[in-house]
Amino acid sequence: MVETWRGIYPITSFVLEALGRKRDASVDGRLSAEEQTLLTVVEFWAAAAHGTLLEHLRPNVREQLDGARRAFAVLGAVRVVSLLRVAGEELASGPLRQSETAVIEQLDERLARTDDNIEDLIARYAGVIERSAESAAAQ
Repeated sequence: MVETWRGIYPITSFVLEALGRKRDASVDGRLSAEEQTLLTVVEFWAAAAHGTLLEHLRPNVREQLDGARRAFAVLGAVRVVSLLRVAGEELASGPLRQSETAVIEQLDERLARTDDNIEDLIARYAGVIERSAESAAAQ
């Protein structure tokens, strides 16, 4: 087995904390669509990095995978999107259906080796959101 680094980079941790604080401090707990997309990505990525992906996805694993797939697509993480699509297909009912645990363990291993630079994509998308908010505030 290939040794992989597990953990999250500072940008992922920073964005996760900032969006979590904003959501919790808000009267209605709502984030913009862009912020929710970013939060979905960083929560998923942090769970994958910490080996808690299955717990993060439960109880609705297929629905959570689909939401993560859509969020990663917005960021442009094409390889991760493909991995999430395949995992969803592997969970589909059928004669060769694999257990959730087996599918997510395989997904976790594949995510650890993805060529997508998720932290860079997170930083870029967070920058787009910030510039958009600054532009809206200036008007």
